[in-house]
Amino acid sequence: MSQSSQYLLIVDDNAGVCRLLHELFSDEGYIVETALNGAEALKIVCAKTPSLILLDVKMPGMSGLETLDKIKEIVPDIPAVMMTAYTELDTVMAAQKEGLIQHYLSKPFDLDEIRRLVKRILLSRECKHKVTG
Repeated sequence: MSQSSQYLLIVDDNAGVCRLLHELFSDEGYIVETALNGAEALKIVCAKTPSLILLDVKMPGMSGLETLDKIKEIVPDIPAVMMTAYTELDTVMAAQKEGLIQHYLSKPFDLDEIRRLVKRILLSRECKHKVTG
């Protein structure tokens, strides 16, 4: 599976973060869509399932964890990377222990680090599909 067929959804209430990550991953050859809140993200996921979601923890209305919980009701095995400020790290660690999330990045994040993490997750998922599919 080439990167051009990998579809990423970026969910963050900060439009600047959405723009930055959209540009970063579009330049890498991914198909990228953004949402500024949980409700918007749920509509997108219902229409087309992303290969991976990058999701901010703290958003007004529905939090990132609440959004992810609802998304996993629709697509249980979807990989997600939670993006969090240092102050929300306890919440993210608790969600990780519960098995809700496997990956997280602290803000401000290093662009090379997020690029490598996304590639690693998608490659791992692709290998699993080849083995099980």
